[in-house]
Amino acid sequence: MRFRASAVVFLLVVASLWGGGGRAEAQSVRVEAGGGWAIPSTTLIVDDTDGEPAARVDPGSGPSGYVAVGLVWTLTDDLSLEGRVRAQQSQLRVGSDDISPGDCVGACPEGRLRALSLEGQLTLTSVGRIAPYFLVGLGVVRTTVDAARIKEGNTPQLSETDVTDAGGDVGLGAALRLVEGLSLMAEARVTGSLPGGKENAVTTFPFTLGFAYHFQ
Repeated sequence: MRFRASAVVFLLVVASLWGGGGRAEAQSVRVEAGGGWAIPSTTLIVDDTDGEPAARVDPGSGPSGYVAVGLVWTLTDDLSLEGRVRAQQSQLRVGSDDISPGDCVGACPEGRLRALSLEGQLTLTSVGRIAPYFLVGLGVVRTTVDAARIKEGNTPQLSETDVTDAGGDVGLGAALRLVEGLSLMAEARVTGSLPGGKENAVTTFPFTLGFAYHFQ
């Protein structure tokens, strides 16, 4: 994930449009909410209660949801820019097959990835009812996996994993205009820590559908 490179490219594109005679008008507020499925790509090294590495946890995919609110400006006849705040939560499912070594004693741990980011979205508005867009964001991500007990010899209880790190996301999507002011959003993105992030900070690939409404 080249978050920093993507952010720089995005800002350069916006600056060139703004400085090249583009116009910023028709400001509106947009709210959006939706959900889907997120696929994690990180294996966690979970410590025991003594702080020693005890097991590898490979979390499985799970449901994901988000809400966002932002401001939209018209840059040119073909492009619009949105700046928004977005909150996301993805569930990290963990079963006995996802823990090595050992099996869960009682309930397996539950995991979550929460992200809060400030995003910019550039939308191509000149292709009809379906408008493709590109987005990039920077913010903070938090990964948590609950404590659990596994049975593997004398392995003690696994401690809770709780990691907060600087993060970001990049994504592609499309907006389908349903009626005046209301759109159906479909997108794929990458959400996680920035390069060189902390150990056990999970990266996910959320695929989502949502609805967005514009308030003029």
